[in-house]
Amino acid sequence: MNQLSSLNPVGIPPEDEALRGEVRAFLVQAMRCTPAHVRARPWSGYDPAFSREVGGRGWLGITFPREYGGGGRTPFARYVLVEEFLNIGAPVGCHWIADRQSGRAAH
Repeated sequence: MNQLSSLNPVGIPPEDEALRGEVRAFLVQAMRCTPAHVRARPWSGYDPAFSREVGGRGWLGITFPREYGGGGRTPFARYVLVEEFLNIGAPVGCHWIADRQSGRAAH
């Protein structure tokens, strides 16, 4: 028996996949002047103006419960964000830590 036959692949729910177009359009515009050598290191990138814009769109803490100031969305929504951010080379280092580690420990 093939070991992979026991996997149950899951698709991204349509409401979370729908976020992809909006995120991609924003990133194309926001990153248009960022040189390739900077985009090649998104994990160590930091841009306060970019972070403010992402936060203003409600994309920081997107999976945190609404009662704690988050977006109340599913992990799939966060997956879409991270996938698109990394695809274009957006500065995600501080977002990754805040959304995945620090914020989760706070509540």
